[in-house]
Amino acid sequence: MPIARRYRLAAGLARLFPALGRWAAARRRFRVFSEIFQTNFWGSPTSVSGPGSELGQTAMIREAIPALLAAHGVGSILDAPCGDFNWMQHVPLTGIHYTGVDIVPALIARNRASYGSADRTFVLGDIVEGALPTADLIFCRDCLVHLSYDETRRALDNFRRSGATWLLTTTFTSTRANHDIVTGDWRPTMLQQAPYGFPEPVALINEGCTEFDGRYPDKSLGLWRLADLPTW
Repeated sequence: MPIARRYRLAAGLARLFPALGRWAAARRRFRVFSEIFQTNFWGSPTSVSGPGSELGQTAMIREAIPALLAAHGVGSILDAPCGDFNWMQHVPLTGIHYTGVDIVPALIARNRASYGSADRTFVLGDIVEGALPTADLIFCRDCLVHLSYDETRRALDNFRRSGATWLLTTTFTSTRANHDIVTGDWRPTMLQQAPYGFPEPVALINEGCTEFDGRYPDKSLGLWRLADLPTW
């Protein structure tokens, strides 16, 4: 049974039994993202996190992120989720403490072995629920596009609870209408449209995206103060 169909069935059962729902949702997240990692579901030859994490798709943001962090006095980052760290390893983060969190144990183990250092740590965790390490800024690229509305709302609530000041996350500036998905699927999200209702970003970095035959040239990273985001 395809991944999306299997998790739609699980989501339907979870809605009938709320107590079971929380457990089932957490298991579903773990299984779907573990399977994506184990099977290289997105088919990238260089990154199990998908084509969007290849060096060619991240050239512009690798250059822009250090200046943005410096401009806003960011001294620590929580990369949530960090994926395989394929491109982030090439971002100069001198003087900034980096913590990567991911739900896939094998990814965290590999990242620790390959990239861990005094200023670069990797922890196992679920961004939708559970305590998150404290950082000045949460970097959440190419993640909310894979989460249902409900799990996005819970992740944003969790980000607020972490005590972070800033959120730097993916938004598609030309998308006119958002739609819900089952976690593990994908769609472009415009965070200033319903149901998210984000205000104007403090800063915006266009990624220069050429994926999907150039269909999404509006793919960007938006910077917001978490305190300014609405609850929904």
